[in-house]
This record gives sequence, C-alpha cells and structure tokens, in this order.
Amino acid sequence: MSLDVYSHCPGGTGKKIKFCCPDFLGELQKIDRMLEGEQHLACLQYIEHLERQHPDRPCLLATKIALLRMTGRSNEVAATVTHFLEKHPNNPIALAESAILQAVARNGRDAVGALQRLLNSSEGPIDRRVYEAIGAVAEILLNYGDWLAGRALLQLQMVMAEEDPHPVEMLVGINRSSQVPLLLKDDPPIATCPDDAPWKAQFEEAMAPTRKGDWQGAAEKLAALAEEVSDSPAIWRNLATLRGWLADRDGCIEALRKLAALDVPLEEAVEAEACAMLCSDDPLDDSMEMNNLRREIQDVERVQAAFSLDSRTLQIPFDPSSFSDEENPPPTSAYLLLDRPIPQSAEGITWESLSRVLGQAMIYGRQTDRAARMEIIGVAASDIERIGALLEEMVGDALGSETEKEVLAHVSASQELLQNKWRPPDDVTPEALQELAKEYRRNALLKRWPEVKLGTLDGKSPREAVQDKVYRVRVLAAILVLDCWLEQMPGGFDFDELRSELGLPTLGLIDPDETPVDDLPLVRLSRVMVEKLSDEVLADSFRRSVAFGVSAALKKFGQAVVDRPGLQGDEVQFQAYRYLSQTAEDPDAALQYIERGRAATLAANHSCAPWDLLELPLRLMRSEGDEISRLVQHVQQQHFEEPGVAEAMMRFLVQIGVIRPDGTPTEMPPEPDGSVVVGADQPPAEPEGIWTPDGQESGGGKKLWTPD
Repeated sequence: MSLDVYSHCPGGTGKKIKFCCPDFLGELQKIDRMLEGEQHLACLQYIEHLERQHPDRPCLLATKIALLRMTGRSNEVAATVTHFLEKHPNNPIALAESAILQAVARNGRDAVGALQRLLNSSEGPIDRRVYEAIGAVAEILLNYGDWLAGRALLQLQMVMAEEDPHPVEMLVGINRSSQVPLLLKDDPPIATCPDDAPWKAQFEEAMAPTRKGDWQGAAEKLAALAEEVSDSPAIWRNLATLRGWLADRDGCIEALRKLAALDVPLEEAVEAEACAMLCSDDPLDDSMEMNNLRREIQDVERVQAAFSLDSRTLQIPFDPSSFSDEENPPPTSAYLLLDRPIPQSAEGITWESLSRVLGQAMIYGRQTDRAARMEIIGVAASDIERIGALLEEMVGDALGSETEKEVLAHVSASQELLQNKWRPPDDVTPEALQELAKEYRRNALLKRWPEVKLGTLDGKSPREAVQDKVYRVRVLAAILVLDCWLEQMPGGFDFDELRSELGLPTLGLIDPDETPVDDLPLVRLSRVMVEKLSDEVLADSFRRSVAFGVSAALKKFGQAVVDRPGLQGDEVQFQAYRYLSQTAEDPDAALQYIERGRAATLAANHSCAPWDLLELPLRLMRSEGDEISRLVQHVQQQHFEEPGVAEAMMRFLVQIGVIRPDGTPTEMPPEPDGSVVVGADQPPAEPEGIWTPDGQESGGGKKLWTPD
C-alpha cells in the first residue's frame, strides 16, 4: 500500500504525514516506490540529494540509516545516528538506533537507558523499528552475557506484541541454555513493603513507574529511598532487580551485596551474594591467562626427531588448507604435548595416571623473512613453566631461549581446575572414562579447590576464609557458583560434601507442606521432598524444571513422575521417560527407560516410532548392528508414513554412512567374500580430524583443538 497523507510519517514523529510534512508527500512516495522495488543504492543516492535541499528531516534520516546498512555502508551509520539524535533528541527511531549502537559497543547500560527514554516519551502505538530495536538490543546483550537485561527486554517485547513468536522462542532457548547460570534465569517476584513500615507510601510511590515500564524512574526513586532507609531487604531486592533489567551491572551487584549483608535468612543472603558474583565477568575473581607461546627453532630436524620419538608427544592430523593464506604457509606438523606418556592399557588406570594435555604444538618451517618456529596454543598460565621444562628436556638448545607470549583469553582458575584434559589409552570405555572424571572432579573440589586463592575472598583460600565468620556468606556463595557451573556436567557432585569439608552448614531437604514449590528459586528445586507432592504439583514441577533446564531437579522429578501410578499414560510421563533415557549415564539404564516409555505409549494406543528413533543412536554407540538393522526395518515397515519419521530416519542413515545427504546410497566397503553389508555389526568410521580430550571421537573440524 502506497503512502498517502493519512499514513504515519516514516521518521518516527508519531504524526500522520498530513500533520507532519504534507509538502514532502511526493518525495516520500517516490522513496517508498524505490524501496518496494529494492532499488536500495538509487534510493540512498536520492535521499542524499534531498538532504542537501531539506537537511535534518527525520523521515530522510530514519530511512537513510536503514539504507546505509542495506548497501554495506555500515561504517557511516554511527555518524548518521549521532546527527539524528542531536537534531531530534526525543525521536524514537533516533533513540532506538542509538540503543543498538550502544549495545554493539558493549555499553549495555546506555543502550537500555536509550530504550527507556524512548518508551517514556512515546505516545500511542510503538513504532515497528522501535519494537525491532528492543529485540536487537536484547539479542546483543544476551550475546555478551548480560542475561538479566536481555531476558527483561524479551519479556517486554512479549507484552508489547503477544502475536510475535520470536521473543518467546528466544526466551525459551535462553531459559534452557546450559550457558546461563540457574541463579540468573529466575524471575524474582517484586518484593512488597511491610505493612507496618512508616515509609510504605514512599516505597509504593517509588515502585509506581514500573507499572508503565519505567524501570529507570523506579530505580532512581528507590535509590533515593535507600539513602533514608538503608536496612530494608525489600528496597535492596527490588533495586537489584531493576538495575539488572537496566544492564547496570555495577549497581545491581552493589544492591545484591547490600541485601546479602542485611538480617535475612542465610540461604537468601548466600543466593544474593552468588548472584552478585555471577553478574561479574570474573565471578570468583580468580582469573588466569590462556596463552599462545612462540619460540624460534634453531634445528628443525632435531626437534622433529625428538617429537616423533618421545612418548610425551602425540602427532595429530590436520587440514593444512585451513591454516594457509597468501602470506603465511601452514604448519608442517602438529603435536599434543602431554605431561606424561599415555598408559599402554586402560587396565588398572586411575585419574592420577592418565596423561594430561598441556598444549598443542605446531611446527612451522623457515620462511624468507622469518625463522622456523614452534607455536603452542591453549596453554594455561599455570602450565607455562611445566612446558618450558618439558621442552628443555626433550630438545634442549634446538629451540631459541626467548619465549613470546600472546594472551588469548582469561579463564577462572577454579573452572580450569575442574577440566580433565586427558588423552586416555585407546581401549578405555566411555563408562570408565566418565567414572574417572567423577573421581577427578571430587578430588579437585574436596582437596584442591579449598586451597585456591580467590580475589572474592580478599586473596584468601576458602579453607583460610572459613576461619573468619565475616567470610562465611561469601564462601558459601562461591560454592553455589561452582554448583551452577557444574549443573550440566554428567556425574554431578554433592556439594554438601564440600560444605562439610569446610565446616559450613549443609543444605537440607525442603518440605513442600511448609514451603510451596512454586515459591522456590530454581537452585532449590532439587531439594524438594518429591514423595510429599501431589501428582499435579509434581507434574508442574517437572515441567518447570524442563523449561529452565534444571538438571538435578529434572532427574529427581523425572524419576518420581515415571513411578507415579496416577500419571500413567499422561504426556508428562512420556516426557519424563524421554529425558531420563537421554541423560542416563548407563546405556543399559537408558534402554530400560526407552522400553518402559515404549510400553506406556503403546498402552495409550500411540505410535512407538519416537522410541524406536530414540533407541537407534544408543544401539549405534554400542555397535549393535543386528539391533540397528532390526529397528530400521521395523520403522520402515510400520512407521515410515507417519509425520516426521522418514526425515528422522534419513538423518540417521546419513549419520551412519549408509546414504548421502542427497539420498543416494554410499559405496560400502566389501566384506572378505565380496558382498556388501548395509547393517554391518561395526561402528561407522570416525571422521578425520583432531582428537579432543572431550572424548575419543575425532573433532572433525578444520581447526586444531584448543583447551579453552
């Protein structure tokens, strides 16, 4: 539909063209036709021509910004937005574009501040570009790890446009993401003022702006009230929430720590302090460097010979084309550097005897203007000295004495401690490796982590800090941070063991008769006494755990759901069987859950195809060719016409190498008698690539693995 005098001005003025710029209707119609015809470059040139005659018109500036992006002139966007904002400081499109630029520049607080300004100044329907800007800023903040503000903006979008599925889908993905700590997924209820507080009227006046989305105004009034009433948990709790929504990290952390220091229940204080830690870029203030090291090679042949013979190195394949460019040739070889030789067999191994990867060394030959060199990537600061000693022992003066260091990133020393970067023997089973990882993690948490110096404890170790009651909440909060980090790791760990080790109070079970489950923070869900829950509350609690990816609670609620006779045949029970089968550490247990789920589904007169498809990858992992053939034939004969089944089966057959993505059969290697077997009782060949410590599969990518 073409523009007319009753159309709204495209410059975000909020007025119809008849009352905004009726003299400019012809030019706007021409611009609109060019946009519809996707004549973006010509349209931009026309706007620049018009600007010389009609400078600073909002309609031209707003359209110009969009066209600059479309035509690849993004470097000019910032200057145009700045000019737009200077000439029209309250224009919603100018503010929206400014918010996006601030978010990209990692000025989250300024970005949300600009959105607040435009929302507070807007009257009537929200402009489409303003709505889109809110979503864009939300996504940028989430990409930078500003979870509180990003989630709040998505929820704001959901209120503005209930019919738009995008913010809902984004929010669901964030809530289920293992990258977001549980403590930062919660939506704490807005605290109410105690009825007997003499300052109740001031509190309610301060919170009133939140009803129209004015978070900034409410935060400012609450902060002023906090100066008069400094010991109110309700004030500091709400101030922390509002500042989190506003991407005011420092202010949010301050409010959370004020709350933790007040006379509140210990668990509430610990959770507030842990939230404050997780809002920081360095939660435990124990940052350490991850580095690339470079050393010149004086004698390439000697280094190559030493690396090929020493049992503490392992040559790894790589794709040279992924490293080469016009100026720099690829490395000639690549090796893993290990702290000890790889055990010959998995028999009798312990986590102490496994080889740990110190880094990945790449050897480059001499170039015209550059000496031969070795680059070692992914080296933790704590391993630099050990690598130096290893190289000195292996090759001596074949390397130059100077080491160049390039800092790649900073990681938490506590998180690095929990990484088991092993190169196990080839015959180790996944189950055995998982048990070794659990043993290693338990030792690291109970024996080594308590001795790590943490900045959040003023440079003390947890074992030192617990001697002073002043640090009790902070040590408990640091443990809760570790718990959040390990939430998604297989095997789990009972952090009450660590609390007991340090002489701290442990966390007990929660009686739902005393504390309603709906009122519990996500981090407490796994402690609920499930046997006291009604079928309805149990099912709702399981669904809530699914929605937010609460791993520990999911296992507990899921097992209770499948064991409840009252939920037999309910969709929530099928969902619980699926989850338990996908997360079971023992493949036999996983198959049992699949079989129970299949039986329950058939009893409810539903198709068992989803369970057959769920079973196939497990059989593949166990190299059970006969079972794979049986399942494939069953699905093809009984379920192939059901929605989605053919597509799922195609994906599986591509995965195991029976067919290509285009549906044509692959050429299978002949058996000794010359026959070709499709359902061979052998696992599929591993793709070529670089071994990674996460498992025995090849990485399959073009780049070398790096420990971080």
